[in-house]
Amino acid sequence: MHDQPTTAIFYRLGSFALVMLGLAVTIFVLARVVPGDPARLALGPAATAEQVNALRHEMGLDQPLVVQFFSYVGRAIRGDFGYSLVSQRPVIVDLKETVPATLELVITSVVFMFIVAVPLGVVTARYRGRWIDLVGRILSLTGVTIPSFLFAITLQLVFARLFPSFPILGRLDHGLGFSSGPTGFLLIDGTLAGRFDVVADALKHLALPAFALAMAGIGQITRITRSAMLENQRKDHVLTLRSFGVPERVIVFRYLLKLSAIAPLTIMGLEFASLIGNAFVVEMIFSWGGFASYGLNAILQKDLNAVIAVVLVSGLFFVAANLVVDILITLIDPRLRHRGSR
Repeated sequence: MHDQPTTAIFYRLGSFALVMLGLAVTIFVLARVVPGDPARLALGPAATAEQVNALRHEMGLDQPLVVQFFSYVGRAIRGDFGYSLVSQRPVIVDLKETVPATLELVITSVVFMFIVAVPLGVVTARYRGRWIDLVGRILSLTGVTIPSFLFAITLQLVFARLFPSFPILGRLDHGLGFSSGPTGFLLIDGTLAGRFDVVADALKHLALPAFALAMAGIGQITRITRSAMLENQRKDHVLTLRSFGVPERVIVFRYLLKLSAIAPLTIMGLEFASLIGNAFVVEMIFSWGGFASYGLNAILQKDLNAVIAVVLVSGLFFVAANLVVDILITLIDPRLRHRGSR
C-alpha cells in the first residue's frame, strides 16, 4: 500500500514545478513583445545604432526566442538573472538587498493579521448580535473597503502630529550605525549581533507600514473566521458537546477553532503571497526600499532582466505559500489525508 501523504506531497511539488514553468514562459514572452527596445532604453536616445546592436548582441536579444528562453531558464536555475540595466549590477545582488526588506514587512503584517483577526472573528461569533459583534463587523468592513495606501497616509499624518518622535520613514535610524547582516532581516541580524537597540528601533519602524499593509487582510480574515465559527456551531457534534454540559470555552478553543481554522488559514496564505507583490504602494509611502518598489521601478524603466526576475520570484513565493498552506491544512484536518485513498 502506497503512502498517501507522501504521494500527495510529490503531486503538489510536481504542480509547483509546472506552475513555475508556465509562469516563466508567460512572463518571458510578454517581456519580449512589449513595445520598446531594452537595449535602446538602457543606452538612451543619443546612442548610435552600432552601440545598440552591440548591446543587443551582448544581451542575447538577437537570438531566436526559443534559444533566449532556454538560456535564461538555465541561468535562472543557477541564480543568474543577468545584469540590471538601471543599477548596472547583477539582478541577484539587487534581490538579495531588497527581498529581505519586503519579507520582513510582509511577515510582520501576517503576524498582525493572525493576532488581531482570528481572536476578533472568534469573539464576534461568540457574541453574535451584541455590541462587540457590531464593532467587529464595522472594523472588518472598514479594513476590506479602505485601500492600504490610505491607511498608510493616515497613520503617517496622525503619528507625525501626535507622536513626532515616532519613526514614519525608512527601516532604521541611521544614527544607530548598523547595516543589515547575513540574513538581511534587521530583527534577526540585530538579535544575532546583540544589538537590541537596533531590534527595538526596527520594530518601531515596522509598526506603521506593517499595520497599514495588514488592514485589508485583517478585515477579510475576521469575516471568514466569524462565518466559519457560526457555521460550525450548528454541527451535530458541537451541539452534542453542549448538551453534555461541556464548558463553552472548551468547545470554542478546542473544537470549534480547530474546525474553523481551514478557511482563514487558506486566506492567510494567499494574503502572504499577494502582499509580496502588492506592498509597493506602502513601501513607497514609507520609503521602505524593498522588493515590491524595486519591481515597480524595473517595470517603469523596462529593465528586462529585473522584470522577469521580479515576476519569477513573486510567483515562487505565491506557489510556495500555497504549498505550505496545503500541507498545514492536511495536518489540521485528518480527513484530507485519507480522501484520496477512498
